[in-house]
Amino acid sequence: MDVLYISPEFPPNFANFVKHLHQEEIRVWAIGEADFYSMPADLRACIRWYARADLNNWRTAELAINEILEVKHAQGFEGAFDLVESHNEAWLRLEGVINERLSIPGITLREVDRLKKKSVMKRIFQESGLRVARGAVVSTVQEATRLAGELGYPVILKPNEGVGAGGTRRVDGPERLAAVFEELREDYLLEEFVDAPIVTYDGLTDAEGNIRFENSLIYGEGLIEYAQGKDTFFYVSRRIPERLSRVGQSLVRSFNVRRKFFHFEFFERDGDYTPMEINCRPPGGAIIDMMNYSIDGDLYRAWARMLRRRPLELPPAKKYVVAFIGRKDTPHALNHDQLVERLGHRLVDYAENPPLYWEVMGRFRYIFRCSDEAEACELAAAARQEG
Repeated sequence: MDVLYISPEFPPNFANFVKHLHQEEIRVWAIGEADFYSMPADLRACIRWYARADLNNWRTAELAINEILEVKHAQGFEGAFDLVESHNEAWLRLEGVINERLSIPGITLREVDRLKKKSVMKRIFQESGLRVARGAVVSTVQEATRLAGELGYPVILKPNEGVGAGGTRRVDGPERLAAVFEELREDYLLEEFVDAPIVTYDGLTDAEGNIRFENSLIYGEGLIEYAQGKDTFFYVSRRIPERLSRVGQSLVRSFNVRRKFFHFEFFERDGDYTPMEINCRPPGGAIIDMMNYSIDGDLYRAWARMLRRRPLELPPAKKYVVAFIGRKDTPHALNHDQLVERLGHRLVDYAENPPLYWEVMGRFRYIFRCSDEAEACELAAAARQEG
């Protein structure tokens, strides 16, 4: 089996996907933007051939793929690839182009809009009978001002096609809206501001679209607050509410998510779940690791085994609540050593995040696990207390 993996070097923990592909005797070929020798040696050892390219430029990506195919054929492995994967939303459109050009089963370019454009997602949510935040795509300041007047301030502006909270802004009045709109260079979705807790429904599907693993995250606040400087806090819950699971499962079917991780975000309000957006990728940053800590399992390995149609060997239930604290460069009541001592045996990971994550996820992450949510929230409050 041959897999073309896009961007094996980022995020750093996703190298585990490549390593487990190799362990499952799957040949890994890769393209990316990093210098090959800047990658860890144990990752390089799992890749049969790597070609560097500007992944935002199809022409250079195509040249890199052709180079790999020439090497692949010279080594006696005919044909193209059985699968193209990046696990990264930034390269989902590239993945679709490669699948179409090389006739590889998987997401096609024609399907990408429903997986990346928030306005298309909103339409599918409504067709599925789900309540959504009121709003629409706006292209002029006049349209934005009129719609904001109907919705009432504050409003939320978010890129129609974007990754995570990048580019999302809260706007509290018409003067600020006019100023912000002058800076925009792409389609934006303007929506009512919803003041409600944010939860997720995450998981992994097989080639037939069956959900093989499910998960839910609970956010302490919204991503906008984290981008504005508040220390990040969220956790993997030990249980998934039945209604959330049903809604999440229906959206997996509506969006035809197959052989993919997924990450769906919802507002929890009035006893129901209002979808915000969907992502056909694993949750970002270290969240795959958090899910592993919650079950004492290995989702990196499970995904590779799934491709081989081998048993996933995942524990059936979550053993722990697993919490993430992302601290910014601000004074805290507990310094690093004091916080580590406070967390004690519960601390399972501490590291500096990649700089790209600092704005939202914090510069330094502390991941710890507890038996219940109350203890996790108590420890998180101590970790985020300002000095």
